[in-house]
Amino acid sequence: MNNPEFELLIYLITSARALPEEPASYGSIRLTEAASRLCRIICNNDPDNKTYCELLNCIEADKGKALTEPERFSAMLEKASEILVDCL
Repeated sequence: MNNPEFELLIYLITSARALPEEPASYGSIRLTEAASRLCRIICNNDPDNKTYCELLNCIEADKGKALTEPERFSAMLEKASEILVDCL
């Protein structure tokens, strides 16, 4: 399958289905992964949009740190929020 929008939809639905049985921290991890996938779609559709590409790079750099380095993960989310304001 080569439909990133549909793949994101599948990810969101299956994540929502699994979440009640998972630790609460997985919610942030799954939402961050979904944001990363959506940013990738946007960047692929509009590669000249430097702000979304910066946001994608920010998320990708530390999205895997939620369980091992929660402070770093939290700092990434703060920085991503600041970058997102520039997307408005």
